[in-house]
Amino acid sequence: MSDLEILYPKSVIVRVEKRKVAIKPVQFRHFEAFGKAAGELLAMLSDASPEQIYTWAQRSGALLDVLVPCTSLSAWRIKRLPSTVAVELMLCVVQVNNNFFGQALTKVASR
Repeated sequence: MSDLEILYPKSVIVRVEKRKVAIKPVQFRHFEAFGKAAGELLAMLSDASPEQIYTWAQRSGALLDVLVPCTSLSAWRIKRLPSTVAVELMLCVVQVNNNFFGQALTKVASR
């Protein structure tokens, strides 16, 4: 039964502004947009200022590309989050999805 948890990973619950938000695994149909946005964000973290990251996240549409399919928040609610909270949530979504992939790869390697 534990092997099925990797096939169907459970959502992770976090609190965002006193609200419970589920972080869900990225679906295959959103994988390309998610990968592009996550890759750009991780590349920017090494040398961009926080202001540059916030500006990029809002202008590029990356926040919506990552947060709409991978959280229980609506696009309307995401657009109304403070930029610092939205970017931090985006980083959390990337980390959680990385953990889902890491768990799956570990299971495959152990077989």
